[in-house]
Amino acid sequence: QFEFIQHTWINNPHFDELYDDADPIVGTHYPDGGTFTMQAKPVRKRVTGLPRFVSVVGGAYFFMPGIRAIRYLANPTRAGLAPALVMPEKETKR
Repeated sequence: QFEFIQHTWINNPHFDELYDDADPIVGTHYPDGGTFTMQAKPVRKRVTGLPRFVSVVGGAYFFMPGIRAIRYLANPTRAGLAPALVMPEKETKR
């Protein structure tokens, strides 16, 4: 979802009929600074040379189930799974 928002809204210079600007706060700007056009009637005002306010260092998606879900997954027989779906226990050599 974030990629959609980032691509479609934040870094799209033509989103919602804007002039030619990415989002002034979190959008990607050129090294010489970003621009932002304030839509106004009769004349719009354009601000140039905006500094970069946000620097993206990296990102990742993590999913960590809650302890209840981990317990559920750790005990498939109590979870109600069919015996055929339960992993057989390893046989030990004597």
